[in-house]
Amino acid sequence: MWDYIVIILAVVCFAAQFAFTKVYEESVEQTAVTSLVMLFLTGALGALLYLIIGNFRVDVSLPSVLFALAFAAVMLPYYMISIKVLSLGSLAVYSMFMMLGGMLLPFLYGLVFLNEEASWGKLVGCGLLAGFIIMQALSQKNNEQQGEEKTQAQGKPSLFFLLCICIFIINGLTGVIAKAHQIQPQAVDEVSFTVLSCTFTALLSGIALLIVSLRKKERSLAEIKTVLQWKPLAFVGLLGAAMHTGNFLILKAAANVPASVQFPLISGGVIVLSALASALIFKEKLSWKEWVSVGGAFATTFLFAF
Repeated sequence: MWDYIVIILAVVCFAAQFAFTKVYEESVEQTAVTSLVMLFLTGALGALLYLIIGNFRVDVSLPSVLFALAFAAVMLPYYMISIKVLSLGSLAVYSMFMMLGGMLLPFLYGLVFLNEEASWGKLVGCGLLAGFIIMQALSQKNNEQQGEEKTQAQGKPSLFFLLCICIFIINGLTGVIAKAHQIQPQAVDEVSFTVLSCTFTALLSGIALLIVSLRKKERSLAEIKTVLQWKPLAFVGLLGAAMHTGNFLILKAAANVPASVQFPLISGGVIVLSALASALIFKEKLSWKEWVSVGGAFATTFLFAF
């Protein structure tokens, strides 16, 4: 029973992470600099947190370092695109694409490259999820063709959907990298891998921030100062705390809860909580097709447990 309470807490943390990301996006000007500062700070916070969890002991191997570096390289476009997506459209739709990519692509990777068995539930689930993604595409296309008056958050439906697909793929890649790392003979434990990936994320984002800042020094400095004000900085801290606490809770639950049960529960739960936050907190309005897609995706995730 306690393990499932831990999973519920992880779901709350991840939904809060997405909400704080959107709030952060609304509190600063959306630029490469503000995105990279956020990524640097959350990476450094994650490395510190997991160092403490691991009693400042980090195992290192060459395969793990390379996979952690690849993971960090993927995180840069992931966060920068996420900020842009949340400035264009709904938190509910964003979270649906993000969570489904993180669940579906690692499953397909295991099926194609690792010769894992595919159950009827997973195959049916894949087909249904593809259908809901197509429904989202049609909904966005109809919105554009009808030329409806929309708020800035929904003003570019085609770009919004394209970036959602990018998030689907990129977050799926993080899952594929993590899964590929786990099967390596010299793979380090999850805590050490997280320290390595967070450290590389901070380093890469710091290097990228330095390069971007050197091009436009005065403007970049002004943008960095806006992030370092108390309110945006608090949002970054809450975002990082929610994300890394959720990851830690997943690690705790993974010891006793099968992955086939854990990941559908997390994906489905985050989709529902994000949809509620989208409607109740951010007052975002979804079309009936978008609600059907979100609700259907939530229900379909549980087929992956069979």
